[in-house]
Amino acid sequence: MKTENITFRTIVKFEDIEDVTGIVRSTNFFREDEVLVARELVEEAFHKGKESGYEFIFAEVGGRTISYSCYGLIPCTLKSYDLYWIATHNDFRGMGIGRIVLKKTEEAVAMLGGKTVYVETSSKEQYVSTRVFYEKNEYTLKARFEDFYDIGDDKCVYTKVVDSPK
Repeated sequence: MKTENITFRTIVKFEDIEDVTGIVRSTNFFREDEVLVARELVEEAFHKGKESGYEFIFAEVGGRTISYSCYGLIPCTLKSYDLYWIATHNDFRGMGIGRIVLKKTEEAVAMLGGKTVYVETSSKEQYVSTRVFYEKNEYTLKARFEDFYDIGDDKCVYTKVVDSPK
C-alpha cells in the first residue's frame, strides 16, 4: 500500500467508536479494560467535542479507518500535551503509517501552541517495539516508574519537544 493513498481527518464521527475499538483490539497489546478506555475517549470526544479535551487524528484508506492518535493538553499545564493513544490496525502495521500519524500529531500539537509531547508505555517485553518506535522518532525516556502497571511492569515516560510552526 502506498502512503499517498492515505487521507487524514480530525473530526470524530460516530463510526469511530467501533473503528477505534477494532484497531486497538487488533494489536493484541491491550487488556479489555484498556480497550474500553480507548473507546470511552472517542465516545466522550464525539459527544462533547472540544470540551472533552481529547483531540484525534484518523488515517483512512478507501474510507476505512486504519490508524489513529488521541492527544490533548495536560490539565493544569499551558504547553504540555499527552499522547494518550496511537495505534494502527494490525493488518497495516509495519508500513510506516504510525510514524506518519505521530508526525501529524506532533505538528498539530505545535500548531496548538504545545511545546512538549509526553507518552507513557509499558516496560514489558511485548512493548519493546513500541519503545523502539518512540526512540526512532526522537523521543527520550525521561522517567521509569517501577511496578506501576503491575509487578514487573514499569511505566516508561517518553518526551519530545516539538517545533513551533514557522
